[in-house]
Order: sequence, then C-alpha cells, then structure tokens
Amino acid sequence: MRRRHVLMAVAALVVTGCTGDGDEAGRPGTPMLRPVEVTATEYSFDVPARVTGGVVSMRLSNTGGLPHEFAFGRIDEGKTEADVKAVIESGREPPRWFEDVAGVPGLSPARSIIVTRTLEPGTYVFMCFFPDPEGTPHAVLGMYEVFTISGDTGAALPQPDAVITATEDALEVPAIAAGEQVVEFRNDGTAPHELILVAFEAGKTVEDVDTWIESGYPGEPPVTFRGGMQTIPPGASVFLTVEFEPGVEYTAADFTGGHMETFTVT
Repeated sequence: MRRRHVLMAVAALVVTGCTGDGDEAGRPGTPMLRPVEVTATEYSFDVPARVTGGVVSMRLSNTGGLPHEFAFGRIDEGKTEADVKAVIESGREPPRWFEDVAGVPGLSPARSIIVTRTLEPGTYVFMCFFPDPEGTPHAVLGMYEVFTISGDTGAALPQPDAVITATEDALEVPAIAAGEQVVEFRNDGTAPHELILVAFEAGKTVEDVDTWIESGYPGEPPVTFRGGMQTIPPGASVFLTVEFEPGVEYTAADFTGGHMETFTVT
C-alpha cells in the first residue's frame, strides 16, 4: 500500500452509530443517530470494536499533533489484523480481499468531521498513510485498526444543507453558510470522484503543502486540512457535517477529476 499524493490520500472511511428515541432530520418514526467518537493520534486510532450498520454516523477527530487521514476499507471474511499488518509492512498494493470503501482524506490537529452514510455488515479497517517527520507512513508505525459492523440502526439519511456535486466536467460547489452545515457530496459522473476540503494560508499552494510534509512539517502549516471524502463510485453520495468559519476561503478539490474550486463562507 504505497502512499499517494499527500492531498489525494488513500483508502477510505469509518463508521458507527447508536440509535435512540426521536426523529432524524425531520423524518417521523426514524431513530436518531448519535455519532460515535473515533479519534486519531500519533500513531493509533481509537475505534469501537463493534458498531451498528445500516445508516451510520461517526465523528472523526484528530487529537494528535500531526495531520492524519481516516482511510477506510473492508476486508474479506476470514482475514484478520495480522493479514492487514503483513500487507502494510510489505508495501504492496492492496490485495483482492481488501475493498476500498472511501474515507476522510485528511484532518489537521484539533479538527473533526461527522460522516454519515450506509454501510453493510462486515470487517473494516482504518489506516493512515500520512508520513511521520522522517517519512515513514503512519500505518507502518502501527496506525491501523480493525473492527466489525453488524446489525442495522434503522435510521434514515439526513437532509443536507448544501450539495456538492462531482462530474467529469466540474466540481459544483453552491453557496455555503457559516456554522455547522450538513453537506452531501454526490458523484453524478461516470467515474470515481473525490472531495478534499482545505483552507490554504495566504499565498500558499498544493506545492507548498507537499514541500512542508516532505520536509518533516517544519514551522507553521501552510494549510488546514478540513476533511472531505476519498473517491466514491458513480451514483454514490455521503453526508459530511462540517463547521465552516465565516470569512474563510476554502478550497474543494477533486484531483481524480482534475477540478479545484474556491469558495468563501459568509
């Protein structure tokens, strides 16, 4: 599993959800999702051993001092953490028994994002392939965690406040208000597409970010990683709950489609 372009990241997402009394997004009779806390630090994930499937919601938080991604994959029945470890340490491409399910491409320290989506029962794994200051992928240092999904929350997907749409021709970003917003990322194209949310410091670019990471994270970060979603297939969508700050210029990027859009929250 070799490291991809820093901003493009790797595998995929996470999971979990609990049910309770009440309505979800104004839909009567559906259980209310309570996001389960999933955290990343140097160099490990704190993930529940078992979570409930169906429509699931989770809050992914970076409590460490370095950027981390929440790469997310599903592994075939019978495969174990030892199998995952062997592949990571070998540096090989993912085998056939590993399915990329798409995850959060990157979060800066003290940042979090809530992801809500539909997930089937099975065995899943979180991984992080950001490099440490010496250039070693975090996963090689033990930053991966295997867990299971079972059952069904019975919940419904939320109603979005805004929809970001990816196609082969564009990444369409509507006006987005400040504060906590539920953003649906929808792939209306015919190929896989991704959404990477960042806020660059004034005058900084993707090249500055690559140089900063490859040099071992010296000085002040040239970017704030705000999450997003790694590549999802055509027709798929996920729901991201993001805290947008007023007056900040954000960049939404789809490197697989070759599109980048900037927008300022008011």
